[in-house]
Parts: sequence; C-alpha cells; structure tokens
Amino acid sequence: MKDRPVGRNRFPEKASGRTESPMDVHDNEKPRAPGEIPWWLRRLDLVRAELRQTRFPRSAEEGVRQCAALSAASMALFREQIRKTMRARDEEAVEREVRRVMARFSAMDERWKTRWKEARGTTKPK
Repeated sequence: MKDRPVGRNRFPEKASGRTESPMDVHDNEKPRAPGEIPWWLRRLDLVRAELRQTRFPRSAEEGVRQCAALSAASMALFREQIRKTMRARDEEAVEREVRRVMARFSAMDERWKTRWKEARGTTKPK
C-alpha cells in the first residue's frame, strides 16, 4: 500500500512546496526552471505583428459579406478558366460545363467524406 499515496498526501510534490504544474512539462521537453519563458510565448510578439497586418471583419455580417464577395470572385475566375479552356463563346455551353464540373466535385467530396468516416469508424462500411 506504500506504493500508492492515499488521502492528503496523494500529491507529495504539492506538500513539499514545489509549484511546478503539469502544464510546465511536455512529452519531449525537459522540466523548465521556474522563471524560464516557454518557446511559444517568446515568439508571441511575431504572431502579434503578423496578425496586426491582417484586417479581420468587425462583425459577423461583415464577415458573411466578405465571404460572399470572395465566393463570387472565385466563381467568376472559375467560369473564365472554363471559357478559356473550352474556347467557347456560347455562355450556355460554359454554364453547362460549370454545372458538370461542380457536380463532379460534389460527388468526389461525398466519396471522400464517406471514406473518411469509415476510416474513423463513425459509420458502418457498405
């Protein structure tokens, strides 16, 4: 019974006055000295500088508007690429090809999701 501490002495390091928390020790890392700064915290100023250069939406509505604008722009570029590839002047033929390619993407995505779920074991294989 001496192997396993019981009761108040379950955490002898706490009773001895050591203040190291479990967050101070990682799998591949040596225990840090009490005043030592972790590597990720030392690089936080670089992350902050990078984030300051990026403009984030101030509201959810603005974020949705930005998303819609980006989606419309990407679809326009997609249609233009198909138009160039087909060398078609007929807008109806370009629209048919866009729909066909989008349907193939959708089917491909559905197959990928099914395989991914089966690999994770969340669904039964067919």
